[in-house]
Amino acid sequence: MGPFFIQCQKVFSEVQPPELAKSTLRTKGYHITLLLDYLECKGIKDFTNFEIGKIYEFITSLSFASQTISSIEFSIREFFDIMFTRKLSPVDGRQIFPVIFTNKRDRIISYYQSEEVQSLVNAIDINAPDGVRDKCMVLLAAQTGLRASDIIQLTLEEIKWDKDIISKKQQKTKLQVQVPLPRNLKLLLLDYIKNYRIETNERFVFICPETHSRYCNTELYFVVRKYFLKAEIDIGNRRHGPHALRHSLASNLLKNNTPMPVITGILGHKNLNTTSKYLSIDVESLRECCLEVPHV
Repeated sequence: MGPFFIQCQKVFSEVQPPELAKSTLRTKGYHITLLLDYLECKGIKDFTNFEIGKIYEFITSLSFASQTISSIEFSIREFFDIMFTRKLSPVDGRQIFPVIFTNKRDRIISYYQSEEVQSLVNAIDINAPDGVRDKCMVLLAAQTGLRASDIIQLTLEEIKWDKDIISKKQQKTKLQVQVPLPRNLKLLLLDYIKNYRIETNERFVFICPETHSRYCNTELYFVVRKYFLKAEIDIGNRRHGPHALRHSLASNLLKNNTPMPVITGILGHKNLNTTSKYLSIDVESLRECCLEVPHV
């Protein structure tokens, strides 16, 4: 990240009230990092002649629940209010988001059956430009449950080839997570690194040929979305980004009677309470638990 955006991040962090919980500060910082990372990938280095439309493009690229997106919008509004006060931005937060709507009832998790996920994977042509890269990214989301930011920022050292695992510190929670590396994905990653990845000193696995650096965190959203459409999967009202694949993995693990502590470890959650929200999407298991209402 460039010096101007690093300065903005520092200013934003320094003015936060000391009584805020560390988790709240970390979440706000994560939101702003996502935004600045996106802007920099779009060639924006500062807020001179800044186009507000870039903020809306960033929001549109997110595949989070509406409540999470609202939280991100609040963080961005606060960020630009502070930048405007410090004369680092020509616009304040209210100019960008005059009103922010929050749908607190939107807690339904989007997920896909294993057959649908397989159709998505099958739609990727590895002989097409970026086909091997795309399939590596999609399989990492679908088979390991890693978040988009962790996939984009995966480094060569974090792949433990001899142990068939990926071991990395998560960007969001800062917790260390170890996930199995399936053989098919291992071989595909080796093929990508050996034959398709550009020569560079960068240690990130996925390197953008244009910038010779890693992709921005939203790149994976557009990749996954492209193959949902190509596979002609009926998405209905379901989200169709990498996070939906993460949710799908959890749902299908649960359907196969995988113990909750194991799912918690794979997804890198801090505790079982976070993982338990995936119980709400295992409809068949819930039906089995229901009792018929006796006829009176």
